[in-house]
Amino acid sequence: MGKSLIHSNELHLINEAEIHAAVGKMVESLGLAAGSTKGFDLYKVVKTYFTDLDNRHKINQLINIEEDPAYYAMQEQIREIAEAN
Repeated sequence: MGKSLIHSNELHLINEAEIHAAVGKMVESLGLAAGSTKGFDLYKVVKTYFTDLDNRHKINQLINIEEDPAYYAMQEQIREIAEAN
């Protein structure tokens, strides 16, 4: 049986080593000289997108991707917890 699919609300579950390996394959497939050079690190961009919800939101805004409503629900929960403390 194959590996189960990861959905958008589960991106943070992807193992960092798997992200690095996949980006390495992408770099190779595109014929890039490297995945990271001065001022740009494709490995870090992809890892950040998958593992950091706040930065994923910022990237989505930059490239005009409509945000998942779950992001806003999570932000509201964080605010409520902070206000309760």
